[in-house]
Amino acid sequence: MSRKLIVILIKEYRMNEIQVLSRLEGKVAVVTGGGSGIGQAATEAMVKEGGRVLIVGRRKEPLKLLVEQYPERVRYLQVDISSSGASSMIVDTALESFGRLDVLVNNAGVAVLKPLALITDEEIDQMLSVNIKGMLALSREAMPALEQSNGSIINISSVAGQTAVPGFTVYASTKSAIDRISKILAAEVGPMGIRVNVVAPGLTQTDMLSEMPQEAIDEMVQGATALRRIGTPEDVAQSITWLASDESNWVTGQIIQASGGLLLS
Repeated sequence: MSRKLIVILIKEYRMNEIQVLSRLEGKVAVVTGGGSGIGQAATEAMVKEGGRVLIVGRRKEPLKLLVEQYPERVRYLQVDISSSGASSMIVDTALESFGRLDVLVNNAGVAVLKPLALITDEEIDQMLSVNIKGMLALSREAMPALEQSNGSIINISSVAGQTAVPGFTVYASTKSAIDRISKILAAEVGPMGIRVNVVAPGLTQTDMLSEMPQEAIDEMVQGATALRRIGTPEDVAQSITWLASDESNWVTGQIIQASGGLLLS
């Protein structure tokens, strides 16, 4: 092989690599629950693809750490998405910070995993307020900006919403609701040029997993997960990043299981 041909091949490889790593160049995203777990991984993945991100969460320190890591690409807003006025504040901050909004990742969620007989009214209200009401309000407020950019809403639900696991009654109900809401919303806002999709993680190494008995985790990994391992937040982030990119611009109203093949049967 001639030296000239080698140089040409290297240049083509580098150009392809740049294109792959720039799928979100020019795009702006809002990621709720962005300070840890799947939200943090999604933020980092989007930044590496050239995107800019406003991360939203209740705890200030992890949000600040991400901004310190990516000072040119990340801004943060400390707010509870279920609080009054939070949704409009989030959208306004994104527009003030970056001038546009292309992607909304509704990732913030609350999980209280115990039998319904032991769950309090306050815990039910908290899960409904964050997991459903907060997601709905923020999606509504983001619509005008997303219409301008032909943008995308990505809702994070859970495989739990499609199964029947004791102790998951309220939490799984909210995730099942997210799945149905997302399909209806996709039909509703499609004529506006806005796509709506869902990423449904399976067993993923996050704080919520620590609340499950180890025996149940082992059983699900060995007996029900095709790839025989627990997922990582980075695994889920890859699906989110793809849905945020133009590579998925003909995909809407879909539920993508990022679960390693959990409960295929």
